[in-house]
Amino acid sequence: MPEKSKRSLLVDSIPLMDKRKAMKFIVYGLIAAILFGLIMMISRSISDNASSWAAIADQENYINYWSGLYGYNDYIQNQENIDRIQYWMGFQDVIFMNIARVGINIALVFILIGFLSFAVTENLDERTRRIYLIISGMILLLIMFTTLFSSVVVTVS
Repeated sequence: MPEKSKRSLLVDSIPLMDKRKAMKFIVYGLIAAILFGLIMMISRSISDNASSWAAIADQENYINYWSGLYGYNDYIQNQENIDRIQYWMGFQDVIFMNIARVGINIALVFILIGFLSFAVTENLDERTRRIYLIISGMILLLIMFTTLFSSVVVTVS
């Protein structure tokens, strides 16, 4: 009789995860999702408030020019710097939001693996396993929609 291969794939080992390892996957996934969500919120706040910052900086530049602290060339140069910084404050949202979306989707995959390993555990009763399977299915749908459609946003009010 041929012997079974001792090599195993990651997919084959997911159902064999114990409760402790599955819970670590879920907790680490939640922590990563919270951190990347925090990055998204901070980035969006900076982008939304860029025009307010620019208005304050313009006013300060204007007052300093008319107070005689520097000349017209310095005033124009400061104005260009303020505009450049405002545009970067608005554009950084694109960069950090895309990085954070990828990070959140990876964190959701870890959470999905944790719930799937709970769902296939033989030690739990059928109803609990079914609940874990439904939760993992909802997480999978969330991952699919947020990955495939960029206009889908989950907002907590």
